[in-house]
Amino acid sequence: MEKHERRDIPWLRLLLICLAFGIAAPVLGQSLDSLEQALATAELTNAEKIDVYKELALGYINDHPSRSRLFSAEGLSIAKKEGDQKSESAFLYYLGSSYYVSTMYDSAAVYLDKALALARQNGDEDSEVSTLKMYGQLYRRQGQYEKALARYLEAVKIGEQLEDDQQLCDVYMGIGGTYHLMQNNTQALYYYGKAEKIALKHENGQNLGDIYLSLSSVYKYEEGGKEKAIHYAEESLKIHRQSGSRSNEISALQTLCGAYFQYDDYLNAMKYAEEGLHLAKETGNTNLIAHSYADISSISYYMQQYERSAEAALVALETDSTDHHLKLTVFSNLPLIYAHLGKLDAMEEYFARYKSAVDNYSNETYQNSLTEMEVKYETEKKELKIGALEKQRQLHGWLGVAGATVLLIALAFAFIRYRLAVSRRKLAEAETRRLEQEQQLVAVQATLDGEAAERSRLAKDLHDGLGSMLSAVKINLPRVKGDALLEAVDVSRFQTALGMLDDSIQELRRVAHHMMPESLLRYGLKISLSDFCDAIPIAQFHYFGDEARLPEKLEIMVYRCIHELVNNALKHAEGTQINVQLIQEPERLSFTVQDDGKGFDEHTVSEGMGLQNIRQRVAAFQGKMAIYSSGHGTEIHVELQLTNKDSND
Repeated sequence: MEKHERRDIPWLRLLLICLAFGIAAPVLGQSLDSLEQALATAELTNAEKIDVYKELALGYINDHPSRSRLFSAEGLSIAKKEGDQKSESAFLYYLGSSYYVSTMYDSAAVYLDKALALARQNGDEDSEVSTLKMYGQLYRRQGQYEKALARYLEAVKIGEQLEDDQQLCDVYMGIGGTYHLMQNNTQALYYYGKAEKIALKHENGQNLGDIYLSLSSVYKYEEGGKEKAIHYAEESLKIHRQSGSRSNEISALQTLCGAYFQYDDYLNAMKYAEEGLHLAKETGNTNLIAHSYADISSISYYMQQYERSAEAALVALETDSTDHHLKLTVFSNLPLIYAHLGKLDAMEEYFARYKSAVDNYSNETYQNSLTEMEVKYETEKKELKIGALEKQRQLHGWLGVAGATVLLIALAFAFIRYRLAVSRRKLAEAETRRLEQEQQLVAVQATLDGEAAERSRLAKDLHDGLGSMLSAVKINLPRVKGDALLEAVDVSRFQTALGMLDDSIQELRRVAHHMMPESLLRYGLKISLSDFCDAIPIAQFHYFGDEARLPEKLEIMVYRCIHELVNNALKHAEGTQINVQLIQEPERLSFTVQDDGKGFDEHTVSEGMGLQNIRQRVAAFQGKMAIYSSGHGTEIHVELQLTNKDSND
């Protein structure tokens, strides 16, 4: 969006007014609050009030259009009473511009018509150029590109007679932007170049920032233009952030997003799109909000986040359905999005709406006819009217537009069918991969179940069988000795044998316990892991969350994984401390084993059987495992999602 320039404001008089009443003096484009304070506290003449209302109306147009309308209406009332038709024309222009910013285009056209008629009646050519330029923006936003160029070229003719570089710079930018939307980048670059020369000549940073935005939008579609596109967008963002204009800053963020998106850098593109949306919501500018949602929709589609893409596209349409270019973009994306989601009815609906929107597009012949009109303006320098433009457009364009429409529809239909075929093939491949993964997981789960059952059996056999036998031996040995007298050496050996038998019984119980810990089956993960870590001097256990019991298989898997990870740390890390952390939430379970040992290089050291077994166990429960290792230690983190069934068991 072109910015609105400040004009016809007697700043010296306003400065004297503020100083006279002890109010902080306003700085150009900086302190609108000071002007409002002047209205409330100073005794101003009607002429002075009109000047203040002009500055407030213009200052709030882009970022707070509703406040701009409030001050414009108050200033218009005073101007009518004073018979100041020039100021009356200015306030009508501000009203039309503020309605344009709020995307209320019918109201904008009403006030711009009044402003243009009054400016021509009074011979105010400066106001006439501004109003014609605003008309160009309005028609361009609505997709009426021939009308937009007609208004812009009328403004060029008057601006050249006035030798008003500021006005010409803005109008050249508008013409370049219109040609860019028509995909005629040769003409777009020509007019952006003319605007850039003027901005550099007068060192106008604001205009230069807007021009850099436009150049970025053009170069991102040029072959080898990536660096230029990103460079111009970043320079524009710096300029507009310094100026404090939120709407221009948002436009720069959206343009930078588009540059990264064009070159498949979707993460950076999404970052700038979300930042732009946040600022756009703060300003309340519906068109900027809608464009931000459209950007997020396009990026999400290529990131294969189809649900989010569809949701953002629909919000964009609901927010602003008046922007022709925005509708065309969203309508062309939604059929593809719904094709991926398998919603064929919705796909057909939006494909039909896309075909309807395509009817408004122009073809190459139509663009060339508009270029010829521009040449006529440049060479003959005579008044052109809307009726003449319509006739010439019909003469050169009807057949071309009809043919281009049919061709575009046919190509779009063929493209949709191709994408549907590709989508079906990809869905089939994805289903095949899913079934293979499920088969692998079933096999791993069966292996884990068998292992758990075997461990349980062995633990029971060791404890109940061999453990009982050893205990019986221990009880009977003293009886075998009876009252027999033994030498001192034999007594010592006998006592040693009893001690070794005690140690064997304890070791057997420890092995049986770790194969299938009784505390795990009785009390759950928290108690069993706490007992396990307490037995290791350098291990510390931390537990967070609720203590609801989980399915037995899941608890055994978590216990075995932590047991293996701690043993690995003891064997290989050579550290002084091991931290075990378990977090249990209603929908999530995670655990971490961290040591301060020597670590290892994940890229050069292959995983051993222990880590591979842990990965298989975690994968069997659809979990994720991450390893972080450096010279300061190793951290292994496992994340598991719990279903309602898991949480309530």
